[in-house]
Amino acid sequence: MKKVLIISLISLVVSCCSKLFPRKDDFLTIPQTPYTGDEIRTDGFYYQTWDDGMKYAEITFLYNNGVVYQGHGSGDLNKLIEYANKTLLYHDTEKDKKGFWGLFTVDNNRIVYERWQGSQKGYLVYREEGDIINDTTFVMTEVSRMNQGEKTETKAIERTYFFKEFSPKPDSTNNVIP
Repeated sequence: MKKVLIISLISLVVSCCSKLFPRKDDFLTIPQTPYTGDEIRTDGFYYQTWDDGMKYAEITFLYNNGVVYQGHGSGDLNKLIEYANKTLLYHDTEKDKKGFWGLFTVDNNRIVYERWQGSQKGYLVYREEGDIINDTTFVMTEVSRMNQGEKTETKAIERTYFFKEFSPKPDSTNNVIP
């Protein structure tokens, strides 16, 4: 009985706190702009892999409408590709998840994208910026937290993304970015 009462009390406090201090999502600062350049390819995806005791992979789809989808997970790159392809093509679950979607822009040989990342405060926006090496490789060199449009918490990174042609490419339709 005491456990039920304690759990009920905790639930009530959490419910009240979420109403007193509602989560507020950050907004993307990059305007959605169609990508019509030839600095990078958009007929597939970009990937990176790393191993820090466990294998990880990340895939990034860049779409001609300026939308970016990024997913990552542990394990083999091919399994991640298969998961992302099936999820985006056949299930609507990813299309509602803000944390996978964002916007990108290319200016000369610079690429910038912003995506949401879930937190207890709401969805925060993080911006990655980098250099385009050629149409199949880019290196992200900086990540920043975008706090209501202001760049904060900037740190240097080195994440190299490689292109892989991929067809049929999942579409960019989602319920997060109109």
